[in-house]
Amino acid sequence: MFGFLFLVALTGASSIFAGYRIINRGIIEQAYESVRSDLITAQYIYNNRLSQVEMTLNYLGTLDYMGKAVANKERAFLKWKFLNLKNWIGADIIIITDNKGRVIQRVNNNVRGDSALDIQCIKQVVETSKLSSGSSILTRDILLKESRSIADKALIDIIPTEMGRHITKEREDRALVLNAATPMFSDGKFVGVIYGAFIVNNNFEIVDKIKNLVFPSASVTDYFTGKATIFIDDIRISTNVVRSDGKRSTGTQVSAKVYESVFDRGEDWVDRAFVVSRWFLAAYTPIYDTNNSIIGILYVGVPQERFDKIKDNTIKYFLFISLITAMCGILIAFYLTNRIVKPINEVVAASDIIAGGNYSKKLRVFSDNELSHLSEAFNRMIDAIYDRDLKIKETAHNQIAQSEKLASLGRLAAGIAHEINNPLTGVLTYSSMLKDDLAGTEYVDDLNVIIDETLRCRKIVKEVLDFARETRLEKEYADINKVLNGALAILEKHVNLRKVKLTKIFADNIPEILVDVNQMKQVINNLALNAADAMPDGGELTIETSFAAEDNTVRISFRDTGAGISAENLGKIFDPFFTTKEPGKGTGLGLAVIYGIIERHNGRITVHSDQGNGTEFLIKLPVG
Repeated sequence: MFGFLFLVALTGASSIFAGYRIINRGIIEQAYESVRSDLITAQYIYNNRLSQVEMTLNYLGTLDYMGKAVANKERAFLKWKFLNLKNWIGADIIIITDNKGRVIQRVNNNVRGDSALDIQCIKQVVETSKLSSGSSILTRDILLKESRSIADKALIDIIPTEMGRHITKEREDRALVLNAATPMFSDGKFVGVIYGAFIVNNNFEIVDKIKNLVFPSASVTDYFTGKATIFIDDIRISTNVVRSDGKRSTGTQVSAKVYESVFDRGEDWVDRAFVVSRWFLAAYTPIYDTNNSIIGILYVGVPQERFDKIKDNTIKYFLFISLITAMCGILIAFYLTNRIVKPINEVVAASDIIAGGNYSKKLRVFSDNELSHLSEAFNRMIDAIYDRDLKIKETAHNQIAQSEKLASLGRLAAGIAHEINNPLTGVLTYSSMLKDDLAGTEYVDDLNVIIDETLRCRKIVKEVLDFARETRLEKEYADINKVLNGALAILEKHVNLRKVKLTKIFADNIPEILVDVNQMKQVINNLALNAADAMPDGGELTIETSFAAEDNTVRISFRDTGAGISAENLGKIFDPFFTTKEPGKGTGLGLAVIYGIIERHNGRITVHSDQGNGTEFLIKLPVG
């Protein structure tokens, strides 16, 4: 039950984590996409306000009577005309100059005759005779020429802000304006300039339009809705971002990190940003003047708390689902304990009894369908184990008896071989002496036959002794490639291998193994000569070594292109005294001796043969 609950808890925790990450990622990505779109809308509203001034002034520039009034410096008419226009387009400043940039008339006062070329738009029109419009910064000196009330309208007390850059001045007296200037012509001649400007400082018309269109709510200064701000440098001069007391946060600063990215590098910023006193998902873009220099920043953003609430609610829902799942898991665990675990415990108890050798224990038939199949299968298994146990005992008894017979036969063979070996030595000795005495007579050929057959009998006796005797292994660590090279260097001169092409494919990564080198050479000699006997008319013998990391063994392959071995003989080739060679050419003990040597090395030898296409013997010797 604990494991079941752990699984439920793990699944629940994983679901909460994965769900939170997925939802958080989806919400944040969607929020950033929304903020980017909102920034585009804010730029449109900002530029649209500029267009109102620009289009109105541009229209006036096309009127002949307005051009003549400027050319004739009809100040009273111009002041009356533009005073009405000023209120209609909501401009704070309207100035009419001549084609040199000297003031003909100000709408705000009657100060005239001074140069207005310190205003970028007017200077650009005087130089190019073309419309100029955009955002600009007007200094306090320029504003004071209009009136003190106009200059004071731009004043903003600077409030040092957490994460803002360090600044020394305490008040911002410059004005960020949306301004336009249009050339005036009379009879095709450039005669003057009409200039209009809308002061953004402390004017919330634009930011509130952005907020009402993009982030609609009952109150413009609602603490939890989206916000818009216009900056001059890094100072908020028009905003609906509010402080904790509900007042607009004009005079506060943008964070230094955002300022560096937007103002210094001219990059848009769309990311999480610290705004006044809390975090927003925010978008900032530079504001450029008519000289294409950055003078301010336009901002829209949404408080991060809105999205944190969504994420918190998501976690609560997942926790609730996990708790419900855990309760269901407890109920299922109790059910499984009573209906499944108890019968399984009975199976375990019965298994312990059977493991003790008591096959009379049987399981009861359970009521559940699956468990009833289990009990029936278990009882059948007991019967099968009992039958197999009887067969194994019977087989083992027969094998022991056969082993005892073979052991007796081996001892008998060894005794007979010893007894035969001494007479054979005498026959061989006297035959050789007699051959020397009868040299040059007709009996030499008969004596040669006696000597050859006696030597063959001695060889048979020696192989019988080798097979019957359990030779003690003299193991040492050796490089099997070197052992093969040493043995094959001698074998290559053997008469049986003269027609055989010997190919050696030795791997380089063969580790040293613990072997009896002399006995391994005997294995190599026997397998190589057997392969040569299988290819009387010539062929190819390939000897290959490799290291198998999966079972940690060194492998030696002897692959010939000889006649092969038939399927019925393949299973008997390692039996003592079994041979497929012609009578008198083999004793049938060579492969049996090889098999015994490999077995004593804890190795394994297998054979694969395709009759007519050759045979492969594969030896596997353990490393270590």
